[in-house]
Amino acid sequence: MNTFSMKRVALFLFAGVLSLTVLQTAAAQAKHTVDVKVQKINEIVAPGDVTINIDPSNGNFTGTATTSDGYDVTSNVSGGAKVQVQATNTNNTDQLNSLKILEGGTDAPGSADANTVTLVDSDGTTGGPQALTNSNFTGVDVDNLSVEFEAEVSPDFKPNKSNTSVTVQYTLTSTGGGN
Repeated sequence: MNTFSMKRVALFLFAGVLSLTVLQTAAAQAKHTVDVKVQKINEIVAPGDVTINIDPSNGNFTGTATTSDGYDVTSNVSGGAKVQVQATNTNNTDQLNSLKILEGGTDAPGSADANTVTLVDSDGTTGGPQALTNSNFTGVDVDNLSVEFEAEVSPDFKPNKSNTSVTVQYTLTSTGGGN
């Protein structure tokens, strides 16, 4: 056998082995399906405590304060969600003319905007849950949303003796549609 024929045979054998390797690689393939399932979540974490200091030296018995650490909202409910607030516990509110959450200094999650909400009214009464957000929002995972409070007291409020405290409850409610 001449050298040229041996080279052709060797090349042919090399091509055959390479072809078998490629075929075996292709024959070794497999596949499977991965299912991704996401659980529903509708969670709200209230902000830290707030102290409102009022200095009536200019005749103004109103003060404001913003939460130093805001509230957190996580929601993926398909019909949307909204935030409600309510004064659930009041202490010594007879001299508290009003306590409000101010829309101008309050952040809302997602596509929503905040409303001004009166938690304690001028007669010292509190109402039920009120909408802090004026529209529904979906697909939210946001932390540290600020809340600005405003308090107004009467001139009879006894300095450093009549501390008033109000517990504010935050509720994240779904608005329906696929929950």
